[in-house]
Formats: sequence, C-alpha cells, structure tokens
Amino acid sequence: MSRIRKILLYSLGEKRYLSLLANSFQTFYKTGRLGRDYQDIYFLKNLVRPGDYCVDIGAHLGYFTLEMGRLAGSKGHVYAIEPMSKFFNTLKKMVENKGLKNITLYQYAMGAATEWVEMGIPKVNNMKKFAYARVKQSATFMEYVESEQVKNVYGDELFRSLPKVDFIKCDVEGLEVSVFRSFLEIIRTHQPIVLCELGDPQERKRLLELLNPFSYELYYLKDNKLRPLEAESETRPVSHNHYFIPVARRNQMASILS
Repeated sequence: MSRIRKILLYSLGEKRYLSLLANSFQTFYKTGRLGRDYQDIYFLKNLVRPGDYCVDIGAHLGYFTLEMGRLAGSKGHVYAIEPMSKFFNTLKKMVENKGLKNITLYQYAMGAATEWVEMGIPKVNNMKKFAYARVKQSATFMEYVESEQVKNVYGDELFRSLPKVDFIKCDVEGLEVSVFRSFLEIIRTHQPIVLCELGDPQERKRLLELLNPFSYELYYLKDNKLRPLEAESETRPVSHNHYFIPVARRNQMASILS
C-alpha cells in the first residue's frame, strides 16, 4: 500500500493526491465496507442527532466532519478545526463543492501554551506521513519535512457564543488533555459527548481525571456497543478511540451502552 501511495503522490502531486484521498474515502465509506478501523465513524449515527452542534478538533481530510454534518442536518452545525493548510484547503474545497452550509471551518491549532505554534509533517520509514501532522514541540524526536506557523486558540473563547455543544471529536496527536483544558467551561455548561483518540494509556487516565468533576464515564466501542472501560485497564480500543459520556446523558443512550 505504501508503494502505491508513493506512486500516486509522485504522479499526482500533493494537492491532487490529498483531494483523491478525501473524495475516495467518501465514496468507499458509503459502501459500508471500510472495516473495523472505521467503526467509530459508522457508529456516529448513534451519537449525533438532527439539530446537534458538533465540534471536530483535528479534522484532517474531513472523515468525521462530513458524516457529522450529514447526521446533524440543516438544523444542526459542525465546527471543524484543522491547523495544516494542506488539509484545511482540501476539506474547504470539498465542503464548497458539495454545497454544505452546515459546516464551518477554522484553520487554528489548539492545546498549545503559546499564541502561535509550529505545526509539522514528519517523515516515517522514508515516507511523508500526512496523518502524523502535529505540533512539532510535542514530538521533537521525529524528523519533520515540512512545517508552518499556526495561530493557537482556546475552545472556551472560540465557541463561547454557541447555544449548545452536543458532541466533540478530538484527534490532535498527543495534545488532547491540553485541548480539553481550554474547553472546561464548554464541558461544564453543555455536557457534550466526547470521542477522543488517545494513543497513550496514561493520557486517557489524565483526561478522565480532568473530566471527572463534570461526572463523565469512560467507554470504548466493541460489537456496536459502548462498553465501560477502567482507566487502568489493559484494553486497547480500536484506533485508540475513547468515549467520555456524561452521566446526565446516560439514560438517553441506554440502548447503546453495555
């Protein structure tokens, strides 16, 4: 697969290659056959309802963004945050081409301690890894082949005026806890469902501790059900995706909680 990607990247150029990836995903996703690695996107239909307001932090090429927009419908809205210009512009073009009015895009970073951060795309096994883009300071051991300066924002400031926030998806390559520290007022006020990719087991423990004062419980997806997960468990959820569910929403979600 990596060889095919190298050939496509070389022959198409980055702009067309990323557009191909984004649009191909949407095409294959509709078949319902993308497999277990994408189970969390298929599961969104159980979490996002018409009229919901959703936030996608680390939108990349819009895999979650577009499905959330479809499920939220014309009375709902998705606010997608993607810091890297390459991915932001690809997603922006796709949203515009599809005429999606319920998706708003922001090109910001989140979770850093400074006003501006340097985002980078690393090289792994001699290949540029677009999916591994991150704040360079968070992983200085990696070899970066491209970088850019991006403005950093705080969740509570960016979304203060929203009437509600029902669902937050977050994938920011190791800065998830820092991101949610900037969302504490949103969390307290709106009690959203949170889906967060956490590769380090210690990070899920830290995030659960951060959310505990707001009565959140930790779950993972298995066999189309959300199952309780202890912070210290050896269980490794598919794609490292963890669900943080507020107790206040537990009754309305009874049918999908194991």
